[in-house]
Amino acid sequence: MPTNPPDHLNNIERALIDKLRLGTYRTATSTATAWADTDVTVYGQYPSTDDVNYPSIITEMVANGMEQQFMGQKLTNNAGTDARGELYGVGFNIHIMVDSESSITVTNTTSGGDVAQPYRQRRLLNYLMLNCANILMDLDFSNITKGATGTPAATEVDQRMFSGFRDLAYNPDLDLWMATASMVVVFKNSR
Repeated sequence: MPTNPPDHLNNIERALIDKLRLGTYRTATSTATAWADTDVTVYGQYPSTDDVNYPSIITEMVANGMEQQFMGQKLTNNAGTDARGELYGVGFNIHIMVDSESSITVTNTTSGGDVAQPYRQRRLLNYLMLNCANILMDLDFSNITKGATGTPAATEVDQRMFSGFRDLAYNPDLDLWMATASMVVVFKNSR
C-alpha cells in the first residue's frame, strides 16, 4: 500500500469550517465568542434550498494549485527532514446569508450595564461580517494535528490572506441579505 502525503486540502477546509462554527476569536486579553454553535449554521458546500438554515455561512473551495516551486524541489518539511515539494495554495469564498426571520440576540456592554438586543436583517449581516473577519484574521490553523500526540501538524500552513467582504446584496425575491469574502491559504506540500 502506498504512503500518501497528508490530506492537506480537506484538513484546511475542516479547520476553517470548525473555527467558523465556534465563532471564537482572540481579543487583547483573552477570547470572545460572537455566536453559539446553534446560532449560525456553517456549511462546507451549498445546501439544498429545502435544507438551508439561516443565518448561514457557506465555505466554498474555488481554486487550488501551485503557489511556488523551489529550486530542485527541495524543502524542509514540518518534521525537520529534507523532502521534495512546493508551496501549494487553496482559495475559498465565504458567503454569509441572512433571511428576514433570522435573529441573534447580542449583549452589548454599556455604561448603564449589559443590554441584550436582537439583531436582524442588515444589522445581523453587518454583525456576522465583522465577526467572521475577526475569526478569519485570527485563524492560524494550529489546530490541524492529524499525527500522533506530540508530533508536528500534518499540514504546515505558511501563509493565509483574507480579502474582506464584497458583493453585499439584498435579493427581494428571496428576501435574503448576502455578502461574500475570499481567503487564500498557502501550505507546504512535501512528498
